[in-house]
Amino acid sequence: MKNLKLKFFLIILMVICQTLLFPTGKINKEYLTEMLLDVQDSLNFRLWFVAIALDNVNNEHPTFTTKDCSGFIFYALKESLKKHDDNWFEKTNYQGPIFDDVKKYNYPDTPLGINIFFNGKSFVSYVNAYNLLHFNTRFVSFDRQYAKPGDLVFYFHPEDPEFPYHVMIYTGNGFVYHTGPDNGEIRYVTFENMMLGDMAWRPIKLNPAFLGYFRLYFLSN
Repeated sequence: MKNLKLKFFLIILMVICQTLLFPTGKINKEYLTEMLLDVQDSLNFRLWFVAIALDNVNNEHPTFTTKDCSGFIFYALKESLKKHDDNWFEKTNYQGPIFDDVKKYNYPDTPLGINIFFNGKSFVSYVNAYNLLHFNTRFVSFDRQYAKPGDLVFYFHPEDPEFPYHVMIYTGNGFVYHTGPDNGEIRYVTFENMMLGDMAWRPIKLNPAFLGYFRLYFLSN
């Protein structure tokens, strides 16, 4: 009986959190003007972002060092914004498809330097999943049909107090993510297999832990 009451309490708590814990932080107009990518650059970023993430599933890059879910997003993001020259290929051992680079700026030489994330107070070089959600993305939908490859999906699991927020990259047919610290790994799971798995990880509105699909602020579409 106690276990049932605990499970019921956690479900109610997640429902409340789902309705309250959406992005409330405001990024200033300077950021949106200077960092915003046009349609073509946004597309090029998305192509690199998904490809770099997927390449790490079976070919983890030696340059990937911050090994948790938000660290993986940060890695794929900044690598996508870089110039992909011979030196970059040598360092990362990237073996995936090649696309045009983002033209407006290239990391780390962005309008804000390496401090391209907002933590609610200032621009910084890295944020955790909570700040990535609340201050660096905008809500798209709970429905997959409105998401694009390169959008992010977030989950909130209050039963894991140390790491309650989780983030994955939507690829168009599935999700790629890092399972977290302590011997974690990078995985790719199709949408169909996610729907067959644990309810707590199903990307549907009926799942109170699923916060939805989100889009990085610097993408124009």
